[in-house]
Amino acid sequence: MEDRYSKFKKLNWLLNESFEAERIYYNAGEDVQQVELKRFFNHETVNRNRFSYEISEQLVQAGVEPAKEWVQKGNLDRDWREERKALIRTKPLKLLKKCRKKDEENLELYNELLEQKNLPKEVIKLLKKQKETILKAVDKCLKYENGEQALDPQHKPRVRKLKAM
Repeated sequence: MEDRYSKFKKLNWLLNESFEAERIYYNAGEDVQQVELKRFFNHETVNRNRFSYEISEQLVQAGVEPAKEWVQKGNLDRDWREERKALIRTKPLKLLKKCRKKDEENLELYNELLEQKNLPKEVIKLLKKQKETILKAVDKCLKYENGEQALDPQHKPRVRKLKAM
């Protein structure tokens, strides 16, 4: 009995981190004004919600109670200073970096879990699929941050192309 809980302890921890990532993406989607970024953040919010659901489903199937400390979503964790900052000015690059940083932290946890040999095969398969999705999101965040992909599609990206002489 105790072995089962210790085996799934990190998976429960990943569930908490997934809820937190969902909340960060949700808040970023609420704060940003650019339509393209709003779509991206909302899409990733839905992905993180799905990840959380899938992880908790695997925990329930294993007979382990999922941690529900981070279930509350949205602006519930914000204090008045954060609300004021969001209303005054939003910096999309800061929001992108915050989301990317959380995803990179979660990727480290995914790597730790994938190295464990005692998890069921369906859990490992699920974690690999989720990891690939997160890697794509991190890559897209980097493209936005570097200017390869325009924050506002009406404007061209900031990357200059050099002409050969």
